[in-house]
Amino acid sequence: MEKLHQTSDINIELWRQFKAGDANALGKLAQVHYRALYNYASKFSNDPDFIRDCLQEMYLELWERRAFLSETAFVKSYLFKALRHKLIKESARLKRFQEPQELAFLDHDTDLSIESHIIEDEILNHQKNRLNNIISHLSKRQQEIIYLRFYQNLENDDISQIMNLGKQSVANLLYRTLKEIKGIWIPAEFFWALVLFPFL
Repeated sequence: MEKLHQTSDINIELWRQFKAGDANALGKLAQVHYRALYNYASKFSNDPDFIRDCLQEMYLELWERRAFLSETAFVKSYLFKALRHKLIKESARLKRFQEPQELAFLDHDTDLSIESHIIEDEILNHQKNRLNNIISHLSKRQQEIIYLRFYQNLENDDISQIMNLGKQSVANLLYRTLKEIKGIWIPAEFFWALVLFPFL
């Protein structure tokens, strides 16, 4: 928790410096959040060049509009929302928009905080695969909310802004999704799920 607060404080300070005209601060923000944003964008498009272009254009637009941007304590969620808007806008312009693909929650190339809790032995690997399989059968919107809430550690208010949903709608969707996941686990597996994946 302390690490999350420190990261948030760093984001806020970099955002303040960026708004004051420090291009290096914007570069640092881009570097810190690159992997998470790229991975999120890859669920909307499988074209690496398109994703990189959208990221570059998003940061360029932020730089050009920096004087008009408001202060925010939620820099990470602001960037996610800005990228989501950019992806949808550019995809519509190019007529290439597609629904978010199944999220690769347990892809080893993705820096997921939950991975740190998984011990590499046969039982735990089985549970990891089991959860991955369950999540893959959720709706695209359910997969997206699980990714944002538990793999990017965003709060419901942030998710509401990113997904353009009301706060109560986010809470309801998250509740239904977690309830659905719980309902699939058989009792013995659910015991291990509670140990391995605290969010359940």
